[in-house]
Amino acid sequence: MKVPRFPMFMFSLLMVLALVLSACVPAATSTPATEPPPPPTEEPTDVPTAAVVEQPTDVPAEEPTPEPELPFAGQELVVGLMTDKSGSLAIYGPSQTQGFYLGLEYATGGTMEVAGRPIRVVEKDNSSDPEIAVSQARELIEAEGAEVLIGNISSPAALAVIPVAEENNVIFIVEPAAAPQITGDNFSPNTFRTSRTSFQDALVMGQGLLEQGDTFVQIAPDNAFGIGSACSFYAVVKGGGGEFMTNDTAEGCGTVFAPLETTDFTSYINQILDSGADVLIVTWAGAGFAPLFQQMSQLGVFDEMIIGTGVGDNQTLAAGYADAIGSVGIQVYHYTLPNNPINDWLVQRHLEEYGTPPDLWASGGMMAAIMLVEGLEKTMGDAGAEALIAAYEDNFEFEGPKGLVKIRPYDHVALQPLYFVRVTNVTDPDFKFVELIQEFSADEISPPCQLPEAYADRCP
Repeated sequence: MKVPRFPMFMFSLLMVLALVLSACVPAATSTPATEPPPPPTEEPTDVPTAAVVEQPTDVPAEEPTPEPELPFAGQELVVGLMTDKSGSLAIYGPSQTQGFYLGLEYATGGTMEVAGRPIRVVEKDNSSDPEIAVSQARELIEAEGAEVLIGNISSPAALAVIPVAEENNVIFIVEPAAAPQITGDNFSPNTFRTSRTSFQDALVMGQGLLEQGDTFVQIAPDNAFGIGSACSFYAVVKGGGGEFMTNDTAEGCGTVFAPLETTDFTSYINQILDSGADVLIVTWAGAGFAPLFQQMSQLGVFDEMIIGTGVGDNQTLAAGYADAIGSVGIQVYHYTLPNNPINDWLVQRHLEEYGTPPDLWASGGMMAAIMLVEGLEKTMGDAGAEALIAAYEDNFEFEGPKGLVKIRPYDHVALQPLYFVRVTNVTDPDFKFVELIQEFSADEISPPCQLPEAYADRCP
């Protein structure tokens, strides 16, 4: 019988299948075939899955944010600092300038640079003479290249400099001059202030003194500061129901005015005593403060009426307030009153640098320096008037040694804390002469907008 031949193509197919199956058989090992493979090792249950997931290698590392370009870096910034160290207000000059220099140190972190610009301060003593102040302001701008002006001690000197700053289109930061006209009747877009106005003083004093009596009289120097201050007190006290016994008119402001240079106050004090008022409001500044208070004591003013006054610097307190212990009034700054880290820094550095605690205008000088530096940080070093005006009018505020300071955008008034205090002594070796009755925050003593007609539409 003939056996059928197996087809060749079927033979080839079987060979291929045999090779495939042999490839699936595991290679021989020393582990017996009957043993099961070891179980897989479990990951610890307390390790998050994300901790063992590798990051993709193709994701680029995050680039650091580049520092902004400083277009004025390396260009010296000249600041003109106007003060009084030889005139009738010379007792105030050192505290203003010392506070300003320490303020620059604080605001720049010790580098004395802002936005890459080294700062050079050129200081001028104008003796509170308006004509000298104008001449020096022009010299600072034209000869020294000052891009910003800071000052003055005297309100008349500050008022005289305002048009110079505007004509040359530079920024003028007023400190410590207090006349309301600076940001009122004499308003200029180029002028700002860190100084308070005497209307703010009046708001503090008025609230306190209306509790002390019903009838009032004032004495003040016959200059811009004295008139502005007296008329501010007059408006506040009259508005609160008080009555003035002398010169009760819009021009007289219930005040006995005397020249700033007065040393014999006898005739003026007699007018005060003849008024029969319950309360005397004293507005004065400079060296005349001590003889005024001494003569008031000798003529019996303290026996006849309550005294409300601006509480001055430590030197004046020690020399002129021995007969005024217990008097109350507005205190712009005393180193013992604010409780914040910036004031702590100022007190410590002032003691280290000058051997005494900071005095009356040191806080204002420091505030002017902080405002200058923080404004230039916003403009990236551009000290041009247009750039700084835009920065300062953009709800600008900063922390200073007295706390929060707010620059009102429409009239450039500096809202800031002020203090109502009582004089307790004039002999403490550390100048701890006052105690706090009440602190007023920046918003509590906001004066009215007093812009002239040309700028009246800026008032809210």
